[in-house]
Amino acid sequence: MKHIFTLAVCVLAFQVSAQMIEQMPKKATLQELETSRLLGLEEIARSEAAGMRGGDSTLIFFYEDFANGLAGNNGFGALSTEDSSPDNTIWQYVDAAGDGYFQDATASGVQPPAGEFSTNIGALSSMTANNGWMIFDCDYYNTPIASGVEDTEGFLNLPTMDMTNLSSVVITWDQYLRYCCYPYLPIFVEVSTDGGSMWTSFEAGGTFIPSANSASANPLVTSLDISCAAAGQSAVDIRFAYLQSPISGGGYSHYYWGIDDISIEANPVSNSLELVQLTNGDVYNLFEYRVTPMEQAVPAADGGVLAGVLYRNAGFLNQENCVVTVDVLDDAGNVLSTTSTDPFTAPSFANNDNCPANPQDTLYIATGWEPDGEGLYTLRATMASDSVLAAYVAGSDDSELTVDMEYTECEFGHDNAGTLDVELGPRFDDENDFFEPTGYGNRYTFNNEGTTVYGLAVAFGPSLGSGIDFEIRWIDQDPEVGLSDSPYEFAEFSSDANWAGTPASPVYYPLAFEDEIEVSVEGLASPGFYAGAVITEFDFDDLELTVLGNGNSDTDNSTIIYQQAGSGEYVWFTSQTATPAIRLITCPVVSVDVLGAYNGVHLDGNFPNPTAGETRFRFNADWGGDFMIELRDLQGRLVDVVDLGARPAGEHTVVYNASALADGMYTYSLVTNGVRVTKKMRVQH
Repeated sequence: MKHIFTLAVCVLAFQVSAQMIEQMPKKATLQELETSRLLGLEEIARSEAAGMRGGDSTLIFFYEDFANGLAGNNGFGALSTEDSSPDNTIWQYVDAAGDGYFQDATASGVQPPAGEFSTNIGALSSMTANNGWMIFDCDYYNTPIASGVEDTEGFLNLPTMDMTNLSSVVITWDQYLRYCCYPYLPIFVEVSTDGGSMWTSFEAGGTFIPSANSASANPLVTSLDISCAAAGQSAVDIRFAYLQSPISGGGYSHYYWGIDDISIEANPVSNSLELVQLTNGDVYNLFEYRVTPMEQAVPAADGGVLAGVLYRNAGFLNQENCVVTVDVLDDAGNVLSTTSTDPFTAPSFANNDNCPANPQDTLYIATGWEPDGEGLYTLRATMASDSVLAAYVAGSDDSELTVDMEYTECEFGHDNAGTLDVELGPRFDDENDFFEPTGYGNRYTFNNEGTTVYGLAVAFGPSLGSGIDFEIRWIDQDPEVGLSDSPYEFAEFSSDANWAGTPASPVYYPLAFEDEIEVSVEGLASPGFYAGAVITEFDFDDLELTVLGNGNSDTDNSTIIYQQAGSGEYVWFTSQTATPAIRLITCPVVSVDVLGAYNGVHLDGNFPNPTAGETRFRFNADWGGDFMIELRDLQGRLVDVVDLGARPAGEHTVVYNASALADGMYTYSLVTNGVRVTKKMRVQH
């Protein structure tokens, strides 16, 4: 058994390649994803906050709703701001009319957020937004982008407070945020008890899954127990801090952070345990899966299914003799396996050896169970101490968490078909009136030797249009260069609106790679990371390549998304909030060659191959029309186009001189009448 304690955001932070998240998207129009957040997110957070208040208003020690701006109406004194601009003009106070004002009370002349990327998306929907709120509008500060961009930092300082009589301290506030350009959260609550010489930093993202360029819930109600730093102290300084990440060293320049309705109170709850999340696998280092092929089930000899139980002690007393029990059940509810931990102590936030204390702790439990056949199984976790039975964090009466696990013959996926609730699609460029290029996918690791990948099963969204040229890709992630520059295999298709499904009735459409892909794990010092994805590198006036997904679910950082970076290039970003319904197929499906033949076109392999000079492409078509051949390198870059002009139906041979191409692997595609068939070619001088 392995007992690991970690910050929730670490699930994401240690798996991200800087190559994939190096710059911000060029356009800030909100995606469908960003407006389709998990239902009930803010209600869950409000339940947590209400539980800490205990419904007793006399426990409120400090409250600020910015009705008097920075002058304050909290009973302790005025607030102040600092930021990295020369004249302290990143923070703005927003009045009841939505107008912004700087620290010196001069009007900004805008209604925040007002940046070039934020595009005036609207105010913070806090409980008392109609009487004022605060915003760190770094996007507006860096507008216009053409004049240059700089990283930003800033602080919203609360008045100094005497907390000698508080044995626990919980701070709660309403916020909304969007940030760029790395996945690590740039927002913190910081506490000092020595006049500001030293600060203790608490990550302030709450239930928001860290994701560069994605918007949080509005409002995102957030609570932090800062007892370990503030409780019993006579002079406590607290500030909301927007800071550059020490991991990336910089890169945070755009979007916004709105704050309102700040309250500080004692925790009235003495004994409390909360189950936060149950995972099927190690989401700290690897990934979890909802659908697993039998050949990738973890053998009992290797520990079997690994359950990750995330929990927290939300009371102000330590919980003694805590025990977590994990059961595996079949689809009839029969218990197949039970594993319990040895008793342990779950310290309160105030008594934790670490400060800041982790917002939740993670216990990984090897169940020793492996499936003996295909089917649907359930992982179930319960937790209890001498004083209390753990409750589910949503505030319901449930005292257990469950997660479904499906074992199949030949599907491998992260998504849950029963809870699909978002349609992932391209961003629309309002200025140029087209849908931008886009791509979505999932990352994978393999535990056992012997798996072959034949293609992808994709649940396309209801907005899918016909005639979109796109690829499916198998990416072999090179940790030295990141996903965007890693080698990949691909096959090309043209979309059909008949492939579309809905969240209630998804259709997983099978698409095959040209060649089967053998996955090997032997000899690897660490797990190899791979990705399966759909992608279109073209813009379309009125067509969308969309897939279904599970919103606010990517806690293992397995999702990838293809977007435009500030440099103008399109790159793969990790650290997203949703899980696309895209699965690997590990048993034979109809090959790309056959699919091409069904469309009336067949393309043979070139000869000779490898080639150092002349080579021949031969193809057969059931109709006459205009034909061309496109050559690309393995990064998908177009290196040559051969316009064949009008050709009649029948068999044709084209001589191509490859002597000008550098050594390496290339693909060539025959394109005609909306059909694209692709083969590989190696150049070797």
